[in-house]
Amino acid sequence: MTSLFICGDILNEYNDQEICDHNLKEIIKKSDYAICNFEAPIEGFGSKIQKSGIHLRQKRETVEILKNTGFNLLCLSNNHIMDYGKEALDDTINEIKENNLEYIGAGMDFKSAYKPLIKQIDNIKLGIINCCEAQFGVLDNKSNKTDAGYAWINHRLICQIILNLKEECDCVILLAHAGLEDVSIPQIEWREKYKLFCDLGVDIVVGSHPHVPQGYEKYNNSYIFYSLGNFYFDDKENHLAKRDSSFSLLIQIDDKKVSGIDFVYHYTEINKVRLATKDEVDIEELNNLLGKGYEYLHKKISNEAYANILTVTKLFSKTTNINFKNFIKNNNFIRSMFKKDKIDKKVTNMHYLRNESYYYVIKNVLIDRIYNKTTGR
Repeated sequence: MTSLFICGDILNEYNDQEICDHNLKEIIKKSDYAICNFEAPIEGFGSKIQKSGIHLRQKRETVEILKNTGFNLLCLSNNHIMDYGKEALDDTINEIKENNLEYIGAGMDFKSAYKPLIKQIDNIKLGIINCCEAQFGVLDNKSNKTDAGYAWINHRLICQIILNLKEECDCVILLAHAGLEDVSIPQIEWREKYKLFCDLGVDIVVGSHPHVPQGYEKYNNSYIFYSLGNFYFDDKENHLAKRDSSFSLLIQIDDKKVSGIDFVYHYTEINKVRLATKDEVDIEELNNLLGKGYEYLHKKISNEAYANILTVTKLFSKTTNINFKNFIKNNNFIRSMFKKDKIDKKVTNMHYLRNESYYYVIKNVLIDRIYNKTTGR
């Protein structure tokens, strides 16, 4: 039997010590292969790229800390890995290699960024894919083959890679970085996209990026975990004082199929992720949100996100019906933007139109409002 440990987002800006307590570290080390999302490049090289939102990077010691914790694979396909350009990405990849760890999802050219990982563990051959929604640093249809960046979740190559891996591997795992942040449910479009991946051959989809845990569901013979939330995230602006209650996965693969999945509950306190009881996260309640009441909650979250977008971009309206002061205070991303000396409105507007999660928000809200107006509902 092969055991895999998979956790969510890791960002380490300040800690040069171990990030896990002893009990959690033992669980990670005992697994055959441990995977995490490495949320940003390491410090030392590169300069800030032009983008909207905050720029993140991690302490150089982070890679070695993760190695000593028991991690084997760092997922680089995320919205911050290119925050300091290709020099920082190159330095990060070199640091990973020097520590004899593996990486996936980003690279110094198109081919390497989209290259899946095929990993033989005992008698199990794993096929692993890592991809992210369209944010700054994405290698999409407008990118050159020599560009550095990360793999795009909606590139047609992802579907072909899944089909190829299904032919060669016993188990296919897709690690996705997408969705709205700080909400308890995934958007309907991501639910449909992940189910499509499963139809093509993915056995397990694991999501990250929302920074909070979301529910999961079994789809035919596959499993979809919409968000594992943060594992360790000490960004001063957003998460340093947060408990970050969440969970990771311990997956057993036997006889060339998933034979069991255990939840590893944890929280962060005093700069360490600490093992917790199952009461830390109400997974049953998160799963319930995917069923009855999902449509209502989805509409509510979409409307709130739409109001936020209007406030920032003024793209479709000059006014909004929200308390602007409170909105800035309670929205980390927007607060960071308004601390800048100058906001490039074109870059910000492009971001909200190109990024799938925000596009889905705009589309759903406008269609819903036009439909209601024309039908009188």
